[in-house]
Amino acid sequence: MTTDWAGDNDPEERRRATIAAAKQRATLVERWSREDMGKLESWAERARAAAVHARPGMRVLDIGCGAMALEGMLPAGCTYLPLDCVRRDDRTIVRDLNREPFPEIEADMAFALGVLEYLYDVPRFLRRLRAAVPRALLSYHPQDRNIGRDRWSLGWVNALNSVELTALLRHAGFRNVEVVPYKPKLLFYLVERDPA
Repeated sequence: MTTDWAGDNDPEERRRATIAAAKQRATLVERWSREDMGKLESWAERARAAAVHARPGMRVLDIGCGAMALEGMLPAGCTYLPLDCVRRDDRTIVRDLNREPFPEIEADMAFALGVLEYLYDVPRFLRRLRAAVPRALLSYHPQDRNIGRDRWSLGWVNALNSVELTALLRHAGFRNVEVVPYKPKLLFYLVERDPA
């Protein structure tokens, strides 16, 4: 799907583009290809708050890495593995998770910050995430904390409430699910699977 994203700040344009993409279950790759995408200060702040949940020396998979702000905020000795639907640098694992399989990768922890809202099949993603990593931190704007927000105009393609997302995480095989308040409309979900 080709779209001119010069007007990305126009909520109605984003709404129309998101609905058109949703009919095809497509990712708006062109939007994420823009140079300025992923460089918002609020996203760096979110990465800083999330990074405290990593431990020194971990192999960290950053799903939807964007500007890769998380990398510089990780504890000492961490190995950083960026994944996105567009190439961010030579290390980037390029995957459109709406269309392509989850990569086979070895990591100790995954971060998916600002990713779930853009996925059509959240249960499938969570099952694959659980198979890939023993621990993850995901951010999500649950419907019950965002009542009245036009999710289409934000580019979001699903509308789970916090209870539904927690149930999906447990159903995917994450036994420990901790909801970590971050902002009134945005929550972190820190999850771990049982040791093998």
